[in-house]
Amino acid sequence: MAMNFDEIKKQWEDQSPHDIEIEIDLDKHNEVNSIIDNVRKVMKKDFFFQLTSFPLILLYPYIFEVNTPIMWFVVLCYIVIMIVPMRSLVRFYNQSYKMEFSSTKSLNWFYYNYKFSIELFKIYSYITYVLVTMFLGIVVLEKFSFDSTQKSVIVVLILIIALLVFVLLCVWITKWWINRFYVKPLNEIKQVLEELEN
Repeated sequence: MAMNFDEIKKQWEDQSPHDIEIEIDLDKHNEVNSIIDNVRKVMKKDFFFQLTSFPLILLYPYIFEVNTPIMWFVVLCYIVIMIVPMRSLVRFYNQSYKMEFSSTKSLNWFYYNYKFSIELFKIYSYITYVLVTMFLGIVVLEKFSFDSTQKSVIVVLILIIALLVFVLLCVWITKWWINRFYVKPLNEIKQVLEELEN
């Protein structure tokens, strides 16, 4: 049974636009899946970096020859502060593999959890910089003896300025790192979500 051209044209015109929207949605979901895969790769690299730095932290008091109780307290604080957010980030990372990002609901889940993870990473980084600054201050105070001479006051002022510059540099690097590798994909996911909702 042969169909003529007019029947085919009529069927084409009667075709639901919903079928075309599904195809567009699939393209958007594929796009966001590639973004999510890139996010996971960056997170995996950061996890590896954090885990390799963990044993080094335990060696620092011996490397700098400052094996004092206050130094070990700072190291312990750093380890505790490192474990708590990393546990949350690893949980998010693992759960992201268990989800299928074929629905807007799943994408929203990823978006908001990812956004929370970025904020957690920022807080973790800033606290780490405070502890590293304390660590460096303790090393300097333990290694050098200061008296009340004018020369010692100048050295202390230079040390304080150097630590402030170090902290500001670390904050700038962290902001750059987070914007480059974390916020950019977050904005891309947000844009895709907005397109899917319209």
